Amino acid sequence: MVSPDLNLNIWEHSANLRELYARRAEGLAEEMDASAQAAELLAPFIRAAAGPPRLLDVGCGSGYLWHSFRRRNLAVEYHGLDFSPGLIEIGRRILPAHGVPAERLQCGRVEDLSGRQFEAAALVNTLTFCADFREPLERLAETGLKALVVRDNFGDRTIIRWETDGWLDQGWNHLKGYWNQWSRAEVTAFLEERGFTVTPVEDLRTRGRVEMVVGKPYSWSWLTAFR
Repeated sequence: MVSPDLNLNIWEHSANLRELYARRAEGLAEEMDASAQAAELLAPFIRAAAGPPRLLDVGCGSGYLWHSFRRRNLAVEYHGLDFSPGLIEIGRRILPAHGVPAERLQCGRVEDLSGRQFEAAALVNTLTFCADFREPLERLAETGLKALVVRDNFGDRTIIRWETDGWLDQGWNHLKGYWNQWSRAEVTAFLEERGFTVTPVEDLRTRGRVEMVVGKPYSWSWLTAFR
């Protein structure tokens, strides 16, 4: 559950993160391996579409995933959603110069989506920070979604971790957040029940290796889901 109190939102208390996400939004930072793979996994669906599909980037940060589509000449109507108003404001300030209108970047939770339609979605390193995977994926499935790519901390079983960040600005290191691992089989079954054909895909950055992220172990891998 995301607290409405910004003082409890871990994403609002890292100057280093804001600086990095601004550089990414400008297209100045090196492309993230995960962003590149997300674009490549969605490329066949995008190229086969009759027109630019409406794509929602869930947990978009400053919206830098847009550059991975633009660099590959993949025509999408890009929309971003994130529960950090500070990161969304960075994207709204920078991305219009790169082809994304500011109003397409919205601050909020995917759980609260209502009445909006999207053909495609990407969740890159996002579900791990959610209290549960079911509600966000349920809401996405209700938007008319046809294509979904998810990169997350998947394993043989679900492990709920509610822990301090430890890498925040001075005075905020006491804040806690979710750093969960999800059962790959459970997430797959949940999506299949909603009509998706789900395929596991190896993460090209980590190749099955455990990666430490702010001192926490992550086993990154992908699920693609189409219907």
